[in-house]
Amino acid sequence: MKKSFILPVVLVLSMAAYAQRADFVSELIAADKASYGAVCYLSAVYQGFISDNASYADALRVLVERGQAAPGADVKDPVTFAELSRLMAKIWHIKGGLMYRATKASARYAFRQFKTDGIIPERTDPSKKASGTDVLNMYTLCLRKYGEAQ
Repeated sequence: MKKSFILPVVLVLSMAAYAQRADFVSELIAADKASYGAVCYLSAVYQGFISDNASYADALRVLVERGQAAPGADVKDPVTFAELSRLMAKIWHIKGGLMYRATKASARYAFRQFKTDGIIPERTDPSKKASGTDVLNMYTLCLRKYGEAQ
């Protein structure tokens, strides 16, 4: 009797957690301009720094504390390809070239490294605002190229 009660409860809770993640991805895909907060949330959840039900502000705060996000950034601001590159580079701890390492993974050189590695198309401008689809495409390409986060 006890098992028959616990199983449906666990199933409902699992479905609710999955639906929340699916909603985030759906919202990100629909975004013409992805927010800095959404990218921070994606990064922080993937790395296990926050839970799925944390806010964008919580994600940004955690990444700033860990040196992965720029202090003073606003969760509502649209993210540029240069900023997106810096955040993605921190997930996978890419080795990069000499200038990338010398500047401690600056946004400019992270962007250039991703262009060199074929993650970002050659004609992309670093100041261009990234869409939600751009964010997920870059995330997927990084996952394929660099594998699991370390």
